[in-house]
Amino acid sequence: MGRSDHYTDFNQQRKAAWKPDLEPKTVLFSFLGIGLCFIPIGLGLLMASDSVQEKVLDYTYCLRVPQLDDLTLAGPASSYLTCAGYSAYGRCVCEVSLPLPEGLQGNVVIFYALSRFYQNHRHFLKSKDELQLLGQVGPVSSNCYPFDYRNGSTIVPCGSFANALFNDSIQLLSNNQPIPLAKTGLAWSGEKALFKNPQGHALNESYANYVAPPAWTKNIWDLDPETAFNNGLENEDFIIWMRPSAFPNFRKIFRRLDQSVGPYSDGLPAGNYTFQIEYNYPVIGYGGRKFLVVSNASAFGGKNPFLGYAYIATGSCLVLLALVLFIVHVKWGIREDEAIDVRKTDPYYF
Repeated sequence: MGRSDHYTDFNQQRKAAWKPDLEPKTVLFSFLGIGLCFIPIGLGLLMASDSVQEKVLDYTYCLRVPQLDDLTLAGPASSYLTCAGYSAYGRCVCEVSLPLPEGLQGNVVIFYALSRFYQNHRHFLKSKDELQLLGQVGPVSSNCYPFDYRNGSTIVPCGSFANALFNDSIQLLSNNQPIPLAKTGLAWSGEKALFKNPQGHALNESYANYVAPPAWTKNIWDLDPETAFNNGLENEDFIIWMRPSAFPNFRKIFRRLDQSVGPYSDGLPAGNYTFQIEYNYPVIGYGGRKFLVVSNASAFGGKNPFLGYAYIATGSCLVLLALVLFIVHVKWGIREDEAIDVRKTDPYYF
């Protein structure tokens, strides 16, 4: 067979190449070096995590604040003291105290957290229309069923994932005055690129012939009445919700303290604060709970001791493995001169 272009050194993998030197000393020093690097990195991450201050508030069964329209409601609803039982009968507002005797310095972030909510369930995860989320209005994907049509009209955004959007309205108050909170600039730039509104018309015109998911209490063009560009599919609360969580207990960023306002330039001053919550999101039915998490952030983000422990554990295992391999090599290893002088009569000749 004649030599052709297919029989070159490159195609036949005969080019000079670097291959790792897997001698015992190389492997031992590699394991030992990586392990000794991982342990201090883990300690640094753990110290950074411990420096983060965090307040976790469970408001699943928060006590409702009586409203003027309570008297118009009849039946057993009038005897319910918590929003968990009362919200099915009408609008329910509750308040949760946040005492900060020492204040909260730095970049203050508010998260909402849910328990026993499986965003990573396969059917839930795939229940969306990627093209629709990119602003392409047209036939809806079959993945969205049963949240694809409502009363003969197409649902936008369709699917179980969007229908389950977290929709509690939350304000942070001090002496009955709202604390300035930023609701934009929270989502990652990479994920923002996956969500686009239709171009060429106002949102209410673009979606005039479409309907919102059945669980939503607002129209898609009216998710944020105060910020025009934070509506539709580009609403950051919606984008953050559509980021799937790997575990059933998760938290998602909700608001960030606006530090451009004078009194809050260094964080939240010491004092007593109150969360005023319009309780909409049901969790009791599936045995879940709802939390608010108020935290400041380190250079590596929020409180996350797991990452530090993971580095320390991995580094310790590598150092221990290097020690075990060293003992094995000293006791049972073959010397370099023995490995070179191989005879056909040796049992390890092949």
